[in-house]
Amino acid sequence: MLRQVIVPSKENSVISIPSEFYGTKVEVLVFPFHDPKANQGSESIDEIFDRHLYPFQDYKFDRNEANDYE
Repeated sequence: MLRQVIVPSKENSVISIPSEFYGTKVEVLVFPFHDPKANQGSESIDEIFDRHLYPFQDYKFDRNEANDYE
């Protein structure tokens, strides 16, 4: 596993992959890093994703509907 926190710029916008990962499937995730100790005035990850949450308070699962796929 590799975890690397960088501050991207035009000069370092390329991500280096360790050679031991060559030839294997890897997943690369890029998201804004929020350091709770630093108050940068930017949104936290929770604030970014919370606005996309689906409200499930009125959702009711219907097993018959789910199994009726024909």
